[in-house]
Amino acid sequence: MEVKEQILRMIQKRESDLPTLPVVVDRIISVASDENTTTEKLAEIIAYDQGMTNKLLQLANSIYYAQKNPVETIKRAISVIGFDEIIGIALGMGILSSVTTKTGLTLDMKALWIHGIGVATISKELAKRTNPGIAGKIFIPALLHDMGKVIFSVYFKKEYLHVRQFAMENKKPLYFSENAVLKMDHAVLSALLMKRWNFPDTIMIPCRFHHNPESSPVQYRHQALIINLADYLTQKAGVGHSGNPVPVTIKNAPKKIGVSESVLRLTIDQLKRKESEIKEFFKITTS
Repeated sequence: MEVKEQILRMIQKRESDLPTLPVVVDRIISVASDENTTTEKLAEIIAYDQGMTNKLLQLANSIYYAQKNPVETIKRAISVIGFDEIIGIALGMGILSSVTTKTGLTLDMKALWIHGIGVATISKELAKRTNPGIAGKIFIPALLHDMGKVIFSVYFKKEYLHVRQFAMENKKPLYFSENAVLKMDHAVLSALLMKRWNFPDTIMIPCRFHHNPESSPVQYRHQALIINLADYLTQKAGVGHSGNPVPVTIKNAPKKIGVSESVLRLTIDQLKRKESEIKEFFKITTS
C-alpha cells in the first residue's frame, strides 16, 4: 500500500493512531470558528487548563511582547498577545504536546517550531504593510503551516527519511520531494488533518495552498502568498529549520504581495535581531 493511501485511510478512520487533541484545544477550535466569540469566553476556556494558562501568562510577560507592566490575568494576556495569536499558540502547544513523546523523529521538532514562530512573526508584519485587515488572522495558519511534516515525521519515519535524502541529493525543495516520493506533500496533509479536527477555512486553506498560493481560492490567496514568502524569508534568515534544503518562493512573490526588495531585506534583518526573543517564545511554549 502506498504511503498516500495509508495516510488517507488513517485520517478517514474514526479510530486511528492520530493524536487526539486535548479537550481545551477542541474548545479553542470551536472559538476560532465563531466570529462572535468574546475575549471573556476565550479566557474562560483557557482557564480550564492551568498549564496552558501559566505558559500564556509567562509568554505575555516575555521580552517577545515587551510589556512595561506585569500581565497577571489571562484576559489581559489575550489583549497583549492578540486574540488570534492566543488561539494559534494554544493550538500549536496542544498539537505539539500530543506528539512530543515520540522518539526517533526524522525532523528536529524544536527547530521546526522555531521556524513556525518566525514565519508567523514575518507574516504578521507583511500583512500589516500590505493588507491590515488580515494581519490579525494570518498568525494562526502561518504558525501551523508545517503541521503535516510533524505527522510524516512521527508516523512515516523511514519513508520521510527517504524524502529528506531525495531532497538533499537532488537539491529539491521538501514539498517537491514529498510529492515525488510519497505522492502527497505536507501542505495537503496539514489540510486533511485540519479538516478532521474541524479547523475553520480561515486556517486550513492558507496552510493548504502555501506552496502554490496562486491556486488558492481568491479570498485566501493573499494569506497564502504571504505565508509562502514568509516561509522563504525565515529560511533565508536562518531562524529555526523547516527541514527544507532549498528555500524557494513563487516567482515575483514580493510584487504580487505589494512589498519592495528593500522591505524584504529589512524584514530578514528584523527577524535575525528578534531570534533570541523567538527562542524564548519557543522555550516558554514547549517547557
